[in-house]
This record gives sequence, structure tokens and C-alpha cells, in this order.
Amino acid sequence: MISRRMWGNIRSLYEQALPLMKEPGTVPEAVEKLKLIVKVQPGFHEATYALGYAHFLNGELDEAIIAWNMTVEADPGNSKANFGLAFGHMKNGDYEASRRYGRKAREGGYPEEKLRKLFEELDSLTSPEDMYEDGTILPAFDPV
Repeated sequence: MISRRMWGNIRSLYEQALPLMKEPGTVPEAVEKLKLIVKVQPGFHEATYALGYAHFLNGELDEAIIAWNMTVEADPGNSKANFGLAFGHMKNGDYEASRRYGRKAREGGYPEEKLRKLFEELDSLTSPEDMYEDGTILPAFDPV
């Protein structure tokens, strides 16, 4: 169990990190603060989500996906982290995972307008011949 004082320090560090994500050039500092928080308190889901977002802002998509996965593993209904995963997987070319996480974000109540844009972009990247009836992607043939 974490002490009340330690929790106060973690919370303070988190509140310092959030504004850093809004200023150009200070996102790496936010990433470092959030990494420290997640190391000390991995169950602080707001921090794991924010770490993913900070990595995303910093152009570190794979690290963002790792952090958002941590959030979703602990809180499967987290619509923001599920949307982040949907967007990240789309950018990485994993369209089936993108659709899966997009559906989870919808189930969690993520804003429909943003989801519609995501699914429209996914539709433009995949052809109907590549999909099963339920919208999942046919596996690509890889002879190796």
C-alpha cells in the first residue's frame, strides 16, 4: 500500500507533467515524469494513459501503444486508451486491431464523431474484398 504522502507526491508530479504536454519542446520532460510515476505506481491508469499520449505527441508510436495497452489491461473499458490503440494500430498498418479497439472505444462511450472519422479512414485504407462480413480483415497471405 502506498502512503498518503507518497500518493500526494505522485499526484503533484502528474499535475506537473500534464501542462508540459501542451508546450512545444517540453513533451520529453512530460514523458520522463510520467515514466517515473508509472514505475512507482503502475496502477495509476490516468498516468499510463497520459504516458501513451505523451509518447504519441513525441512521435513514439510504439511506446504509446505499449502505455495504452497497460491502461486497457487494467481498465478494459477505458474508451480513450482504446481509441488511442485504434489510432496507433491504424497508423502501424494493423487494420484489424484498429477496428477491434475502435469497437471497444465505441462500447466505452467514446465520441461517435471521432470514431466515425477513424472508421472512415480505415475504410479508405482497406477494400471490401479484404474484409469478412463482420468488418474484420482477412489475414494476409505470407508464404514464409
